[in-house]
Amino acid sequence: MKNSPNSSQISQWLAHSKRALQNTERFSSEELQTIQAEIEKREALVKDLETANLSKNALQFEGSYNIIGLNQDEEQGRYFGFLHISKVSEIRVNAEWVINGEQVQQGSGFFHGDTLIINFSYEGEEDNEGKIYKGVVVYKLINNVILTGFWSEKHGNDEFLGFEEGRKLKESETIWHQAKMN
Repeated sequence: MKNSPNSSQISQWLAHSKRALQNTERFSSEELQTIQAEIEKREALVKDLETANLSKNALQFEGSYNIIGLNQDEEQGRYFGFLHISKVSEIRVNAEWVINGEQVQQGSGFFHGDTLIINFSYEGEEDNEGKIYKGVVVYKLINNVILTGFWSEKHGNDEFLGFEEGRKLKESETIWHQAKMN
């Protein structure tokens, strides 16, 4: 990987992921442990990629990802969760996010080469219940297991972008696999 054109992208992906461990006073100890465990998995993945020979020719992006993100605001509040991407045609995709274990977002879009563009929406919570929020996310597929992206919401702060880093889950890490085990 050291001589790979993707090595700087992968290093940047890991550095962005680690930013989630800054300013952690808003997280419970359980949330902090979850993020730290995910960072350890990402560090191990980077080490594994150093010896792997991954090609971008036939990217297999469908599946579930563990995501770590930064919100579209000056504070860049952190979040984490899961993203599931499925192909619905030769160029179309559907996506579903579960953020911080409670907020569900839906999206649809398309892909071309190593880029996914997805329009998403979700319903507001608490004081904004019933209000629909919309936005767009652009992901770059670094390889078959890493994606990096940026996003913006219609009602977000236009001076900032949100960022999101994803690691594709192994089948043994998915809820589908765990459900089959029971």
